Amino acid sequence: MSQPSQPPQQNKISIALDPDEARVWRGRGIVIDLFRFSNTICALVESGRRDVRVYPTPAMALAARRQVKDADLFSEMDLAAEHYDNSPYTALYGSDPSRPALSVTNSGSPAASSLLLAREILVACFANFPALVAYCRARPMPTLIVPACLFYDMKHVEDMICARALAEELEGRDAFPAALEEIHASGRVLDFMAFRPETGKRDMELVLKKGWMKAVPRIKFKAGAGIVENAV
Repeated sequence: MSQPSQPPQQNKISIALDPDEARVWRGRGIVIDLFRFSNTICALVESGRRDVRVYPTPAMALAARRQVKDADLFSEMDLAAEHYDNSPYTALYGSDPSRPALSVTNSGSPAASSLLLAREILVACFANFPALVAYCRARPMPTLIVPACLFYDMKHVEDMICARALAEELEGRDAFPAALEEIHASGRVLDFMAFRPETGKRDMELVLKKGWMKAVPRIKFKAGAGIVENAV
């Protein structure tokens, strides 16, 4: 006798602990690279940019920059081309929102591009928690939260802390105060500001504030490029 089918777990939420989990995921994937990629992409969308693209490798981003007229390139990587730092402050206040924006990063863009099989790819940070949670609750599906540190440096613990907080938010609990305390206790905020004296302090003032952005970036990959749109 066949076993009775189980009802679909429409609201199941899990956190990736290995990059391979993201590569085979077919539900909703949510990428968190808290200090850089997530907030920068959200800021670019929030600023009104109509053409925002994500690339998994520097070579692909540089090739696109040669082809896309007047494009701004955002990256913390050492690239052989003029570019902006991967800074949410710069994305929102220090660049021209009428120009196309291209992004390639150490961890965030590889994390996003790992989700090629996912039904939907979203980008999350504390700044868009309320908007993203409202969007997801209105459209339930199995969800995998992907901390971008899995793809670069596990010492970037803020990604995992934010991922746990988002899982709590999606289940109706406010975990932001505890997550913020844990991030400060890790020492990562001071490290970031020390290595990014130009915008580090102003970036952290944006990154560690909850709910001030309404954008919910959704990424759709086509021919290697992640085309970003505002899901709301």
